Amino acid sequence: MIPVELIPHDHSDRLNQVVDQAWHIFQSHFIYKRHPILKEAPFQHHFANILSALGSLYCVERSDIFFVDLETRCEGVKGKSKYVDITCSFPNANVSCAIELKFKTAQQGAQDHGRIDAYVDIEAVELVCDSQFTLGRFFMITDSSVYVNPSQRGVGTVFCMHDGFQVTPGQEIACPQSKGRETVVVQLKNAHVFEWQQHGGWYFLEICVGD
Repeated sequence: MIPVELIPHDHSDRLNQVVDQAWHIFQSHFIYKRHPILKEAPFQHHFANILSALGSLYCVERSDIFFVDLETRCEGVKGKSKYVDITCSFPNANVSCAIELKFKTAQQGAQDHGRIDAYVDIEAVELVCDSQFTLGRFFMITDSSVYVNPSQRGVGTVFCMHDGFQVTPGQEIACPQSKGRETVVVQLKNAHVFEWQQHGGWYFLEICVGD
């Protein structure tokens, strides 16, 4: 006899499922154009709505509560305050997720800044997961192949994001010659692998932090 396949009772496993499934749903909505998304703000709001709806369905016990918040202020991120794009949690079980998003188009240009800013966000997710969140995610969408292909020179050879690249943990990364980002220094503690997904002209990236 086949046992019933239930939603995980462990809230950490449950939260992982919620975030992963929400991303899968969001990608489908994006690709099939349910909602027009041309910049980061609608990406943030639509993804948060999916998380909220799905998280509520994952509340299987009477004591379960699921919260989603936008622009959560976190203190002490490299000596400053940081506003995390989306946070969600089962507060009754003390499990939570910090999510940072990037939406970059080829039309916007400034891919050098885009790479550096992506690294800054990934580092911030690592840091807030050390202090107050149990897991984290970084999601990025772009139609610029510059991000996913290896660079021969410049910022792309330092802040590498090309498909298959693996981060060296503990290595300080900086590019002082990048105007506007001269003082940015990033040090990631996890060996993240940049594994891009593609559909048509769009590329999707998910970086996981924590459980």
